[in-house]
Amino acid sequence: MKRLGSVGLMLGVLTLGGSFGCADEKEEKAKEHRVKGTNFLADKNYAEAVKEYEESLKIDPNQEKVWEKKAFAHMQAGQTEEAAQAALKLLDYAKTPAEKADVYRNVAAMYAKSGPLDKAKQYFEECLKINPKDTDALGWIAEVHSQRGGARSMSAPAVPAELELALKTYDQVIAINPDLPNPYLNKRVVMFKYIEHEKALQQAAEQEAIEAATPPKPEKGKKAVVDPQAAERVAAAKASAAAHAKRVEELTAQANEATKQFGEATKRAKAAQASGATK
Repeated sequence: MKRLGSVGLMLGVLTLGGSFGCADEKEEKAKEHRVKGTNFLADKNYAEAVKEYEESLKIDPNQEKVWEKKAFAHMQAGQTEEAAQAALKLLDYAKTPAEKADVYRNVAAMYAKSGPLDKAKQYFEECLKINPKDTDALGWIAEVHSQRGGARSMSAPAVPAELELALKTYDQVIAINPDLPNPYLNKRVVMFKYIEHEKALQQAAEQEAIEAATPPKPEKGKKAVVDPQAAERVAAAKASAAAHAKRVEELTAQANEATKQFGEATKRAKAAQASGATK
């Protein structure tokens, strides 16, 4: 009986030893693909790097750094969706709400860079669910609305609803931290686009008033046609022009105030930086 017990113990040890050997083999194989992937990444061969990282992760999916490198390789290859999916795997390793917010922010930044902007906004909003006072996320959401509103392009048409949302969101950032200079600067960019739009509408309304007040030339041999609604159309066009002119004045005043606040916030930031450097 003692002998059987001894044999059983030995078999148990052999079995246990065999499982370690298998684990070591898998680990080595995962490492082999991981190293190949990193070498391809260094050579900027992103497609091959992705393949090797995928093979490594098939063997051992619990590799935080490999998911991170895979996301980077996808992004460099212009594969934003794949990069985002790999980056989202890092949520499994986030230990705190702040770390989770960092993951969402990085994914949002990928979409902010390459599009679509809807996806960027979606993941920045995930950051806000964790911390409603996340000024970085709010600032980026404002930027999304700014771009949609045409503020970042001279040739893009203005979209007032998006410009309004951009201004509202920048104001939220400023309310949380009035010492940040950039929100004032970005807010000015939106306002200038809005002013340009309102001026165009004002000019169009003024032209409409002129045209409404000018009767058409009569055809030869016929009496001039009198438009009974001409006066009403002129009045409506002039009222519209006045409303747009008023809006231009309001936005110009707000833009000037934002310029002033930007200067003051910049001074405060420099003073704080200098104070920190002397400590």
